[in-house]
This record gives sequence, C-alpha cells and structure tokens, in this order.
Amino acid sequence: MPEPLLIIGIGNDSRGDDGLGWAFLDAIARAGPPPGPLEYRFQLLVEDAELLTRFPRVLFADACEMPLSGGFALEPCHPDPAAEIYTHQQTPGAILCLCRELYGHRPEAWHLLIQGYEWAFDSGLSGQAKVNLANAVDFFGVWRKSL
Repeated sequence: MPEPLLIIGIGNDSRGDDGLGWAFLDAIARAGPPPGPLEYRFQLLVEDAELLTRFPRVLFADACEMPLSGGFALEPCHPDPAAEIYTHQQTPGAILCLCRELYGHRPEAWHLLIQGYEWAFDSGLSGQAKVNLANAVDFFGVWRKSL
C-alpha cells in the first residue's frame, strides 16, 4: 500500500474561483477514497509545518490568476528559506522550510495550481474554472497512480 498523501486545499469558496483548492478536495473525495487526509485552509499558517511532519508526501492545491497551459499546472514544491515567515499568509515553500528547520522533516511535495478567472464574493466557480478543475481532477487520478 502506498504511503499516504496529505492534500491541503487552499482558498475561500465564498470568493468565486478562489475556492478552487477546496473544490478540488471535494471533487477527489467524490471520486473515491482519497489517498490520504484532506485539509481545507483559508490560508497556510506557521502551525501547518507541524502537520506536515506526519506525512511523507504533501500536495498543496490552490487557485491561480496567471494563465496556465491546460488551465492547471503541477509543480514540485521546495522549501523556500527566503520566504517571509512573519507575514499573515504563508507560501507552501515557507511551510516546507519551517517543517525542515523546526522538525527535521522534509516531505516530498507538489503544488497544484488551477487557473481561476473571477474572484467576487458569493459568485461560485466560473464556467472556465469548472473546466480547469475537471481537467486537474482527471490528471490527479492518473498522477496519483504513479506515486
């Protein structure tokens, strides 16, 4: 049996396409048993570094405003020692760096970015964001088998 994969969905489902990270978690949960725990976050916090110590692998899923080929991108995620850890919002790289520095643990990590278009309050996902989400979920189904 493969090692569990922690999946953290970042976003806010009341801010239009900013909810793509959460929608991704909902979609993979509906598709069958997920490969590990699903965690919903409005934003990453310093405390999330300790959570990562319990897993050999982590996937961060989040909305992205920049254009992405195919509407989504999966990138390796590395500890970022230059990230500002004293800010209100943390990046996946900053959390990985804290996990390594504070706990001596470095999980294998990826960042799944899903392109969004609309960010207004209470608007739900835009039509194209839904297409991008479906494509990302399909890709994830194949990708996770390679782990």
